[in-house]
Amino acid sequence: MEKAGRLEKEAFDDLKRGNANKCASALYFSLHRLSCELLTLLNERIPRRDDKLANAIENKGLLTAAMALRHLYALRKKADYSPESVTLPEIEETLELYRSAKEELLKKIKEVLKRKGIKS
Repeated sequence: MEKAGRLEKEAFDDLKRGNANKCASALYFSLHRLSCELLTLLNERIPRRDDKLANAIENKGLLTAAMALRHLYALRKKADYSPESVTLPEIEETLELYRSAKEELLKKIKEVLKRKGIKS
């Protein structure tokens, strides 16, 4: 979970600097990392495709996280491949969804760790 936290910190640093494209990518990869950690804890295969990762997370009942992954992935594609840039208002509109998704993923990770007898 350390890498996800580092990516989040970088995202918010980029946001402060007005780097919306970099912020979108870092927020996406922060949730991506948490999702992969959860699937690893559950001994499940990590899909290579981003849409399949969101589906795997949705299949675990984490609807907010799946929605956030899809939304942030769309912003990441815009940031990386589109002639248009991600805007600061787009990022600001996404932050609540990001925070809710992160909370949902962390809660599930902690549940799995507790069930396995591992301290978080």
